[in-house]
Amino acid sequence: MFAGLQAWRRSDERGSELDNLLLGLGIATALLALWAAVFATRADMATRRATALATKRWEDAVRPAPRLSFTTPPAPGQPIELEVENLGGTLAAGAVIVQAGEDLYAGELTMPEHAPARRIYLNPVLKAWQRKNHPACLLLVGRDLSGKCWDYLDGNKPIDDPRKWLTAHLHDLRLQGVVDFPAVTGPAASR
Repeated sequence: MFAGLQAWRRSDERGSELDNLLLGLGIATALLALWAAVFATRADMATRRATALATKRWEDAVRPAPRLSFTTPPAPGQPIELEVENLGGTLAAGAVIVQAGEDLYAGELTMPEHAPARRIYLNPVLKAWQRKNHPACLLLVGRDLSGKCWDYLDGNKPIDDPRKWLTAHLHDLRLQGVVDFPAVTGPAASR
C-alpha cells in the first residue's frame, strides 16, 4: 500500500508539472497574441496615416491653383483686366468676383494644367456697396476634373456642396440673382 501511495504521488507530481507547463504555455501564448494585436493596430494606424498623406499629395498635385494679379486700374464702368495663371492641375470650371473702386466684376474661367499667365477681362456686374482703393478678390472658386470644388481664398478648402456654398457666398456679397456660375455648381438637382 505504501508503494502504491508513492506511485500515485509521483504520477500526481507529473500531472501537476504538466498542468504548470500548460498554464505557462497558455500565458505565453496570450502575451504573444496581445503583443501581436498591439503591433497590428500600430501598423494599421501607420498605414492609414500614409494613405491620407498620399491622398493629400495627390490632391495637391492635381488640384488647380489659380493665381490672379491685377494689371491696370479699370476705368469706371469698363471691364477690368486680370492676369491669371494656373500652377496646378486642370481647372475645369472656375468663378471669380473682384472689387475695384466702386464696381464689382465677375466671370467664369477654365484653364489647362500648369497654364502660363494669360490676360482675361471681367465685366462689371454691380456697383459696390463700399468703395475700395485697391482691387481685391472677393471670391475665387474652382472645380477640378474629378468634380471636386475648392475655395482658393480660404486656404484651398474643399467644398462639399458647391451649390449651397456658392448661394451662401453670393448672398453675403449681395450678388444672389445677379450672377450665376452653373459650370461650378454643376447640373441642377432633380426634384
